[in-house]
Amino acid sequence: MNGENMVESSILKSLTFFDEMSDDMIRRLADIAKIREYNEGELLGKQRREAKHISMVLEGEISLEFESLTGKLVRVETIVSGGTIGISSLIEIEDKTYMSDARALVSPTRVLEFLASDLMLLFYQDFELGFLFMRQIARVAKRRLMYRTHLIPQILALPKNDTWT
Repeated sequence: MNGENMVESSILKSLTFFDEMSDDMIRRLADIAKIREYNEGELLGKQRREAKHISMVLEGEISLEFESLTGKLVRVETIVSGGTIGISSLIEIEDKTYMSDARALVSPTRVLEFLASDLMLLFYQDFELGFLFMRQIARVAKRRLMYRTHLIPQILALPKNDTWT
């Protein structure tokens, strides 16, 4: 990797996502990481498009959005510094696609980006690293599921007199 693409281990250590990982694991992850910068409105990922990257937000905000059945763009969550996007790139088995659009909300938005195929190769070489990384992915997925599940009653609130039959 050339000098302009080098990511310092200290950047990964600044993110709680990597807290359980050893210095050696973090060094190997830093070796395959890149830092990318996006401007307000730029897409980092598009719903139903091939999911190739997973990213951690270093600076800025990212909106996770999807198109509703009526064609309206709906923001389901705002991911801030320390948050993770692109988990679909690692959790689907085949035909990995993003589940929502990911759009930068402010300029600049900087992310630490990994190519999922590079991560998978590293995980096969070091099962413990793969386990620790995927445990963090599971935690992110659980938080998102809890957050979105919490919103459903607010969106679909039934009048008190309605009952299931």
